Amino acid sequence: MPMIKVICGKKGVGKTRVLVDSSNSLVEICTGVVAFIDGCRRSKLMYELNHKIRYINISEFPVKIDSSDVFLGFLCGIISANYDVNGVFIDDITTIVGNDVDGLKKLFEGIKEISDKYNINFSISIEGDPNSMPEFIKEYY
Repeated sequence: MPMIKVICGKKGVGKTRVLVDSSNSLVEICTGVVAFIDGCRRSKLMYELNHKIRYINISEFPVKIDSSDVFLGFLCGIISANYDVNGVFIDDITTIVGNDVDGLKKLFEGIKEISDKYNINFSISIEGDPNSMPEFIKEYY
């Protein structure tokens, strides 16, 4: 059963570390593609990703990916190009798409649809106070 997991916390609490460790664990047990999507910064932890993981730095693409709609299209492109995606790890989603609550809600609805339809696990980190997040995000803690 596919799932969506959100790791939420303030800056410096280890969200990226959790994503890196989780993606490294998944790639060892799955036979498909594991993708790790980074907003724009290159954390030193990125160098700890297993070489089998497809590391994608959004800032390296010529298209400005700055909204939920554009990012959802980007995710669909990854999935359409790789029929065997098992897991997608997204580091600091708000760096990529911003903090617009309506946009984030639409994005999470789209990710849920993709997860269910294609049997893909998503792990997403969000910087902020876990208690102040909207309910549609809290349901994935």
